[in-house]
Amino acid sequence: MSDIIKTRAIVLRKIDFGDTSRIAHFFTEDFGKLSLMIKGARSPKSKIGLIIDTMNIVEVVFYKKETSDLHLANQVDLLQHFPNTRDDLDKYKYALAIVELLSVLTVENEQHKKLFEGSVKMLSLINSSDENPKILFTKFLFFFIKEIGYEFQLEHCNVCNRKIQPGRSASYNYETGLMCSDCSEDRLTNFNFNEELFNLLICLNSKKNEIIYKQKDLDQIIIMLEKFLSYHVIEFKGIKSLRLT
Repeated sequence: MSDIIKTRAIVLRKIDFGDTSRIAHFFTEDFGKLSLMIKGARSPKSKIGLIIDTMNIVEVVFYKKETSDLHLANQVDLLQHFPNTRDDLDKYKYALAIVELLSVLTVENEQHKKLFEGSVKMLSLINSSDENPKILFTKFLFFFIKEIGYEFQLEHCNVCNRKIQPGRSASYNYETGLMCSDCSEDRLTNFNFNEELFNLLICLNSKKNEIIYKQKDLDQIIIMLEKFLSYHVIEFKGIKSLRLT
């Protein structure tokens, strides 16, 4: 038995199937990540075929089968697309990185409305804002890591439990977590943060809008968070979209 479902979704990717159809992968508001068969999507006359483009926000109506992971789409309507993002390589790269994270690191059929709303908001902001898309993505990356259950806490030393104040250096070890400069002296560290870099980490992990930063520091933080994710999720090999030039 199939239920008819309507939900908002972010298009993650699509693949050809047979002579005329496509299978599209979505991150949906109500069901998390799922796959839909869209019959006739490859036909030149198909409006749906044009709508299911990576990154678009759509509303899908589909038949949800309890016995299958592949469902049949009945209707797809475009809600939002991002022309400014597609015309700007930097915007496009970081927007694609958001889509890639959703595609690779979320679970099939697991609802996560907060992550869905946050992803739509950030894709919209990258498209419309004059702010550096790299810093917008870095903020999103902190948010994403927290929402999938691997929060990078920056408040206290995990060895002595003292609060690490802004303006101090700190270190990080995968197993131990964040450490103050005193506790890290005789321990293995995976990342070392000087005072400036640690302050930037705190700002990025907060809701501050005005942040002073250097491009190289943002690059360093993104690499660090990629390695953090790779440690916790063995199959994750980094964000390929960020290698676009």
